[in-house]
Amino acid sequence: MWRFLIVGLLISVAWAIKLEKCRRGALPLDIRSTTCNDTICEVSKSVPVGFELDLKAPNDTIFVFPSVLLLYKLPEGNRGEIGVEIDMSRGCDYLISHSCPLTKGDIITWAFDWDFLPDELFPVEGDDVRFRAEIILYDKNVDIMTCFRINLVTTK
Repeated sequence: MWRFLIVGLLISVAWAIKLEKCRRGALPLDIRSTTCNDTICEVSKSVPVGFELDLKAPNDTIFVFPSVLLLYKLPEGNRGEIGVEIDMSRGCDYLISHSCPLTKGDIITWAFDWDFLPDELFPVEGDDVRFRAEIILYDKNVDIMTCFRINLVTTK
C-alpha cells in the first residue's frame, strides 16, 4: 500500500517531458523529471537535471551504458556537437528497478542526472546557451536499448 502511495507522489511531482525520437532506437516507455517542463530542461552548475527512464530491455545483456551528445547551431548556421564523457562501467549502478544482468523483456527504470556536464558549456556572461541533447542507452553488444532527444538550456 505505502509503495503505491510513494510511487504516486513521485509521479505527481514530476513533469511530463516532450521527447523527440532519434533516427534509430525506440523512445523510452516513460520519462520523469522534477526539473524539466514539457518543452525544455534548464541546467545550471547549482541545479543539475535528473531523469528516470522506464524502458523495455530488447535483448539479454550483462550491462548497460549511456551516451550523451549535445547538438547546437553555430552563428553561421553550421551545426556543432559535443560528446559528454560518462563512466561507462557504472551504467548498471543507475538501474533502480533491477540489477545487471538484464533479461529480454524486463521493464527497467534507469536514472541519471546532469551533474557531469563540462564547465565550458555554462555561460560566463551574456545569454543562456541552448542545446538539443541526444541520450542513448546501449547494451553489451552496443545495440541501442532506447534513444531520445530533448531540448535544454544552460544558465548561469
